[in-house]
Amino acid sequence: MIELAPWLQACHKQVQHLKQSKKLSHALLITGADGVGQEYLAKELVKDLMCEKIDQGVACGHCHSCELMAGESHPDYYFLDGEEATIKVDQVRQLINKINQKPQVGNNKVVLITHAQSMNINASNAVLKALEEPADQTYFLLTSSQSTSLMPTIRSRCLLVNVPTPSQMEVESWLQSQPDGEALSALFWLTTQPFRLLSLEKQQKTGIYTSLPEKIKELMQGTTTVESLLTGVSNSNTIDYCNGLAAILHQCLCHSAGRTIHPVLSEVYPLIMQRMGIQALMTRYQALQRLKSDLSKTNLNPVMQLTHELNQW
Repeated sequence: MIELAPWLQACHKQVQHLKQSKKLSHALLITGADGVGQEYLAKELVKDLMCEKIDQGVACGHCHSCELMAGESHPDYYFLDGEEATIKVDQVRQLINKINQKPQVGNNKVVLITHAQSMNINASNAVLKALEEPADQTYFLLTSSQSTSLMPTIRSRCLLVNVPTPSQMEVESWLQSQPDGEALSALFWLTTQPFRLLSLEKQQKTGIYTSLPEKIKELMQGTTTVESLLTGVSNSNTIDYCNGLAAILHQCLCHSAGRTIHPVLSEVYPLIMQRMGIQALMTRYQALQRLKSDLSKTNLNPVMQLTHELNQW
């Protein structure tokens, strides 16, 4: 189990206090920048709300409801995620039909909707109606990194819990306490979003990013080929390669403007600049962003598309 990150603890305690004092709103909107952990915080709060020890702020971990939550099998917990696809009205309606019944096991029913900005307009209206006419013993938790894109009426019905963005030093210190934290810190050239890094590790994708700077260095030096660099590319990881390549170019662009470059890229930067120059760098960066968008919408051959892109380098 991941230790609750320090920058999440104040938000957690805020909700715990409201729960213990029986002043907690039936709807919470947890906001924050991408990757800072609002989804993880929300899942911890779900456990607290599902616990049968209603006078405690935090889940006991031992009651029947807590055991069901640990086994991911609690019948009164409902989850929708909009990270990969739009949340549609039929999904929300099915969920609302279920929460209009009494809890099957514990004291409460809890609905968690992560990346709530992905709800379409009809789904948003259905959620709004549920918030305006809340079912008994029911809590709604919504998370979003783009809360201003949610309907104002939804935002006004929720208690706002704003997760602060940690400094890079805070992130690095916390990652050191996690398994493989040092290896994850070495990927700060890609992102300093701690929970994005942990997600990549969970998906076993960190190896793609760890090896990419050296592969690009070899490509620029002419000691490897594009085909060799793209060995292992598939439909499931094409976006990861695009993200990694775009991050390398972004770091180079920032360094050309005076920002310190990550040590992992210190040898890559002069080679790329010698090959491309600023204008070409910007062109290739924009091309990668377009490619990411195109790959998510069409059935383009990923290896062919990335091969074409890297041949421009």
